[in-house]
Amino acid sequence: MSETRCGYVEDVELLTDRGKACCWRPVNESGENCFWHDNTPKAAEAFDDRHDPGGRLDGADFRGADLVDTSWLRERSLVGADFTGATLRGADLSSTDLRRATFDRVDARRACFDKADVEGATFENADLRDASLNRAKLYRTGFTDVRLNRASNFGDQMVYEDLVDDADDRESRAATLEAASWTYRELRRLFKQDALPRRARACYLGEKNTRRRAAWARGEYLRALKLEGSRWVMRYGTSPTRVVTSSAVVMGCSGILYPLTGGLRTGSGTYAFEQPVMDILAATPGQLARVFYQGLYFSVVTFATLSYGDIQPIGAVARAIAGIESLLGSLLLALLLFVLTQRVR
Repeated sequence: MSETRCGYVEDVELLTDRGKACCWRPVNESGENCFWHDNTPKAAEAFDDRHDPGGRLDGADFRGADLVDTSWLRERSLVGADFTGATLRGADLSSTDLRRATFDRVDARRACFDKADVEGATFENADLRDASLNRAKLYRTGFTDVRLNRASNFGDQMVYEDLVDDADDRESRAATLEAASWTYRELRRLFKQDALPRRARACYLGEKNTRRRAAWARGEYLRALKLEGSRWVMRYGTSPTRVVTSSAVVMGCSGILYPLTGGLRTGSGTYAFEQPVMDILAATPGQLARVFYQGLYFSVVTFATLSYGDIQPIGAVARAIAGIESLLGSLLLALLLFVLTQRVR
């Protein structure tokens, strides 16, 4: 490289989709690096005639720079750029490649990072109030002592979930979903620190959903089925309504099955359909109501693990259903207590 050219090369060896590039810009008065790669402070006026730097700005030095409301950095390559102490209020960095960039002590209020690639970047003591990072890639991005508020926008869904369909094989799909899961977990931590419980809960659900999908993608069927059960029965431990609904379904189905699988014996008689189809068709509405009422009553008592009293199931099948329902009742009541305790905490 000529002595009149910068010659700076950012190490991008670990970035599979980015090759090395040597800075060809002329050196500044110091004779060492160009304007973008020297270590001198840069005032706002210094950028007035440099809004079209051309080419890549990997490793650019923006330390302490005043970039308020700027838009000329959008859609550029700024891999490894250093924004330490910079002012980015209202700046537009959407669709910018900011991998491994440094944002320490940055004022990024109202800044836009939408669709930017921020993987591996670090945000330390950064102010992201009112900032937007919607659909930004945030895998392995480090957030330390970051300030957020309700207007800080990270989107309703991580961009990685939309990239799953583009994956070539099972391992790629699983890796993409793991990236989404990691991002949800990190954002959940940030929202908890900044007292934003609803958004932390949404990230918790997003993390669990992507973990479930990743388990299916990797062929871990036992783990996937476990997560599916947690999803439908209690929404990963967050919904007492789902636990109550699951309990009602168990009691209702069991109450219908008892008269059809042997019946029930009480002190006043037997409630059963020996030939279910024919007996149901021949029974009056009042008879059907009495039989199924007894079945539902016995189901509720059994689910709550109370004693049978004067009602007994008839036959091996009905007794087996009673045993299974009693076990499910104990489990679902314990789950309900767990979910309610979690919500209080």
